[in-house]
Amino acid sequence: MLKVWAVFFLMYAVLPFHVVDRQLTIQGFFLLFLFILAFCVGTLGIQPARRRAAICPPREIDFSTTDTVLTAASVVTIVAMLLELWGKNVFDLAASYDLRSDQAAALMEGAASSSTIWFQIGFLTYPAGYAYLVRGIIFDSKLDPRRLLFFGFVPVLLATVSMGGRSPLLYAILISFFSFGTRRFYLHRLNPTPRGARPPVRTRGLGLMKNLGIAAIVLGAMYYFVAVFLTRAESLGGAAGMFQVAERIWGISFSGPVATFMFQMLGDEFTYIIFVFNWYVVQGLVMANFLFSDYTGPMQWGVYGVDLVSALVRRINGDLVARNFDSLQQVGVYGFLPSAFGSLYVDLWFFGLLIAAAWGLLASLVYKKVRAGRDARWLLLAPLMTSGVLFSFINTPLGFANGLVTHFWILLAFLSSCRLRSARRTRLPVAPQAD
Repeated sequence: MLKVWAVFFLMYAVLPFHVVDRQLTIQGFFLLFLFILAFCVGTLGIQPARRRAAICPPREIDFSTTDTVLTAASVVTIVAMLLELWGKNVFDLAASYDLRSDQAAALMEGAASSSTIWFQIGFLTYPAGYAYLVRGIIFDSKLDPRRLLFFGFVPVLLATVSMGGRSPLLYAILISFFSFGTRRFYLHRLNPTPRGARPPVRTRGLGLMKNLGIAAIVLGAMYYFVAVFLTRAESLGGAAGMFQVAERIWGISFSGPVATFMFQMLGDEFTYIIFVFNWYVVQGLVMANFLFSDYTGPMQWGVYGVDLVSALVRRINGDLVARNFDSLQQVGVYGFLPSAFGSLYVDLWFFGLLIAAAWGLLASLVYKKVRAGRDARWLLLAPLMTSGVLFSFINTPLGFANGLVTHFWILLAFLSSCRLRSARRTRLPVAPQAD
């Protein structure tokens, strides 16, 4: 966590971002550091295991129930989202942007949700695609790209198109990346090699066609992200107009000698893409500072930081949601990414420190279980913990990309799998130490 936030501070310091008409405060930075410190203190509650047992191979874990549940949920998502998208022009990015703007305005006004039953079903089931990606990438002895694509990526892609955003697809790509890293760790633990020796062929890559397929998915996603940003900019006068909007409405400018050099060398559009991509990362630092310095509204008890809680409370008491979000509008942070710690502060005030510490404790527990190796099922939770720390600049793990529901599906995958009784526990041989 400390390394991640050090990178955020460095990005903000190096790139020519400037806050307009406001000042970042020492109080805001101090409280941000206090929340990060609470997470770090929580990690000290669990000590890593000194000895490592041999990880059980995939054949000793029964995923039959897990796979049945996850594939069924993915099929439900595909059907529900296709019905939701029926008759809509899903390739009109400008219309999608207008729809998101209308939804944000409806939240501010406390208006009743207009989402259909098909969208509501898909919203609750599409995160099963994340769980399927994690389970399949880590544990399948031979990866099946078609099943990963159909049961993992397609539900998330349909949800992304339906919501008109980018977060679900981005999360799917990154959690897959972390799952591949976990898979390599798993294969290495299954087949340890002496220091300096070449690893077995099966641990050294996925093959040319699979790598090309992964590259195609990543490039396609990047093209989609860039197209969304440029489409929004065109509706506001192009890239140059978007910089004016950022300065006038967002309260952030991209100026100074470094920015001038970038405009001259790269042009408006490329500079805008660099600006907006990096602003998505560093804005959590800025908005958290504003919240810690200026927010005096009520504790929102998850209405601000957890999508599902917000949706439920909106159906019960839309005026309460409108009042809560209006208090954020007064601070000038509504619609921006508050970071995990700004979100915890708004929802729970200083009680959020306890949640930050509990988060650190849970991350440390998963790390200990993975390193100990006695139960390989804990590997299912490793990509979740890693992505939670990385995306702390956006929101808490429960708040980003429908995180509460995502955690439910991955926890269900963990609990529905089981070790076979015949599995025997042995210890890894100790590698000889060089003199």
